[in-house]
Amino acid sequence: MMSDKKVELKNTLDFLNDLCDEPLESITELYDILYDISTRIYDYRKSRGWSQKKLADILGVSQAMVSKLESGEYNFSIELLWKISKKLGWNLIISFGCNVHDQPYSVIDYWENQENSRGNVDFDLAVG
Repeated sequence: MMSDKKVELKNTLDFLNDLCDEPLESITELYDILYDISTRIYDYRKSRGWSQKKLADILGVSQAMVSKLESGEYNFSIELLWKISKKLGWNLIISFGCNVHDQPYSVIDYWENQENSRGNVDFDLAVG
């Protein structure tokens, strides 16, 4: 026998927020930052025609580590970002604003060293 009761379902975002320890918006913001950094590393490597193994050799890490760095799911430490920037000739700049919702802020900006034999190509990453 079916009941005549109506059940009101929550919207998907409210449902997911109830399941998470942090608001989903905060979690997705972090993943967006990690994805942006990973994409820049991937784009840099591909623009030079390098394999993951070649980039791994330059960075002094394993090919499996480069795969993790490019996956978008690796949580970079400041130290690792600094090491990557030094080995690739990038500048690493980290800044925080007063209110990230009022104005854009830059988590990382880097660009290629001017000594690149393939020409000058800028790689910038603004997250916020």
